[in-house]
Amino acid sequence: SDVKRIGLLAGGTGIAPMIQIIRAYGHYVRSHPGPLPKFQLNLIYAAEEMHDLAYMKILETVRDQIPLQFRFYVILNRPPLGWTEGVGFVERHDIIKHLVYPPTEGDIVVTCGPPVFEAAMRKNLARLGFSNNQYYSYAEGDNVSAHL
Repeated sequence: SDVKRIGLLAGGTGIAPMIQIIRAYGHYVRSHPGPLPKFQLNLIYAAEEMHDLAYMKILETVRDQIPLQFRFYVILNRPPLGWTEGVGFVERHDIIKHLVYPPTEGDIVVTCGPPVFEAAMRKNLARLGFSNNQYYSYAEGDNVSAHL
């Protein structure tokens, strides 16, 4: 089946490989002739503190260039005063609200981060009804070709 929605779950330095996916997606959307692609790319990016966030300028630029196709949500474990996005750890309600939900045949989710983060995300995705062939975990080294 065709991919309709892509969800990215990045923990800490796990944002680095996601940036390559986001850049490629942004380039594809901007250079695509005719009507814009119908699929979306959504990112949840978790970090400890504000100063741990990397690539924010790239995320903001891509979001500003293709706001209907890309969005991101940041969750900080120790946010600064006045923080208006997520606080704590990525929970199922964050995935429901900010990633892709409910899972459909055309969805794929990629997770990258510390092993404990990826294990928690795989558990959350399974509890939300995502099948094993709908998510790829860098820590697990799943066969990504099965998703293409």
